[in-house]
Amino acid sequence: MTTQLNPVPGDYYINLSGQLIKVKYVLYSQSVISRVMLEYQGSHCFNVRLDEWQWLDLKPYSEWFFDDDAINSVSE
Repeated sequence: MTTQLNPVPGDYYINLSGQLIKVKYVLYSQSVISRVMLEYQGSHCFNVRLDEWQWLDLKPYSEWFFDDDAINSVSE
């Protein structure tokens, strides 16, 4: 597991398989994030608890897009 990210509605993330995932919304319970609604690029939606979100090992899309290693692996 890398750094712990807080889910941001509307932001895109990349998982270890290279799939693009969007945070649709977050649900709060007593002022704390309790669930995260995610959407794969193919419109498949699912929700996870916050502890499950942390184990998804996601990277923000903007970081992945500008990562030299990711660019080199795509161009090879």
